[in-house]
Amino acid sequence: MEVRETAACGISQREFTMDFDQDEFPDMYRVLRYAKDGTGYYEEGFLEDLKLQMAYIIGPSVQEEPQDQVEEGIIHWVEDGPAYHLVLNEQEAQQLYRILAAVEHAGEGFDKILNHKLMDQMMEMAPTILGNLTVINR
Repeated sequence: MEVRETAACGISQREFTMDFDQDEFPDMYRVLRYAKDGTGYYEEGFLEDLKLQMAYIIGPSVQEEPQDQVEEGIIHWVEDGPAYHLVLNEQEAQQLYRILAAVEHAGEGFDKILNHKLMDQMMEMAPTILGNLTVINR
């Protein structure tokens, strides 16, 4: 997993990409699922690493409250062979960070529509991997 900046100069909003390999993709799905309703489990090390990378690459603004007015969103998943990429802007990174932080209090304090959108996109891209994924049992 890697968080990287993809566009910064000359645009109104910084853009980022989060890269996940085929083994990490289900870990991300488990985190989103757990944040949604507290079911299943997630890898704590994976979640902490992702949050640390976001804070380091995107900066401290990622931990701020998301603004009420969000610019037109670009957030979406891209499949590239055995890798998966989440493309997002700085404001969307704030919203995603809130979802990740909500794992401690599942179902509270985050954009549930965004969480659902990301999970749906993931399932569309990798139904075989995620459809058979054990989210409740280890």
